[in-house]
Amino acid sequence: MTSNELLQADDASISLYCGDLPSVIESELVLSYETLQSSLPFFRVFRSLEGANCYVARRDGHPSTVLLFTCRNGRVDVLNEMIEVGQSELERFAEYVFSRFKTADVITFKALKTTTGGFVFPVQKHDSKDTYVIALPATPEAYTSSIGKSTRANIRQQTNGLARHFPSFESRFFTNEDIGEEHIRTIIGFSEQKISAKGVKFTHDIDRITRLARMCGFVNVFLIDGCVCAGSINYRVGASYFGEVTGYDAKYEKYGLGKLCVHQTICESITRGGTKFYLGGGVFDFKQRMLGAILSTQELHIYRSRLKMLAYVEVVAKAFVAGQLRRLKKQIHLHGQEKWAKFIFGAAHFFKNRVK
Repeated sequence: MTSNELLQADDASISLYCGDLPSVIESELVLSYETLQSSLPFFRVFRSLEGANCYVARRDGHPSTVLLFTCRNGRVDVLNEMIEVGQSELERFAEYVFSRFKTADVITFKALKTTTGGFVFPVQKHDSKDTYVIALPATPEAYTSSIGKSTRANIRQQTNGLARHFPSFESRFFTNEDIGEEHIRTIIGFSEQKISAKGVKFTHDIDRITRLARMCGFVNVFLIDGCVCAGSINYRVGASYFGEVTGYDAKYEKYGLGKLCVHQTICESITRGGTKFYLGGGVFDFKQRMLGAILSTQELHIYRSRLKMLAYVEVVAKAFVAGQLRRLKKQIHLHGQEKWAKFIFGAAHFFKNRVK
């Protein structure tokens, strides 16, 4: 491992780690972002850290920016996703990278929230990933009382009905190494069955989800007569919780197990000290009813110069097309019940399944 450090004029120290990452990086990522897609467990399971470098900007010994990235063939790809970085911090990172890596011509973020007005380098960006985030209050009772009256009444009614019809019903929570693979397979199986019923072919990566769950997971399981009837797979990073999959046995559809499981998982997250709960992306009214607020990020390309933009015309073109497709996808979701949206959605999945 090598480390280069210099003192900036604004009293921020910059460290660059090439090769093996120091153990402190894991905690500094949590302190900086508390975001699953910018955590070392996520990188180890769903990304590759081979050849990764780490840039850290610190003020008074505390990290303000921690970015992992690779540099290959003139391109710097940042691994961190679903984070917010201030424009001044981002400009400092870009200036450092272009100065330190002479062959780097373009820096890419896949999912970043920032501003770029008057940016020091040419940039190109478009909408990328969305998620719904709940700012959690201090107690489960405060959270439940904040939900809309009709949603709250529905949850109460379905909870009472479940207990009345199934006296053996119980809910159990498991974390990290206590999480059983059989529970994960059952929950994912329920979810995939529901998706398949809509004519969409989709499978989860059970092995990777299991690995990540045992590193930072939080699983809620509903049991009736000792058998799993519903559950949710989640992760925890710092004081933030992240929903991965919620599934339930279709024969219990009328009891609203999916919604009850989400509500109970959120309440348990609060009890365990959670301050944020990420419900995931998509456009679902239920997530808004559960007090989820949309967090939108952009894919961002930072070029060394306008001349280099011409040299990377393929990157520029792909980014433009991706932006247009992203806008179309949003329109389809917003108008999902209209005939034209249903036709496009069905056709896209038909061709996707044919290719597979």
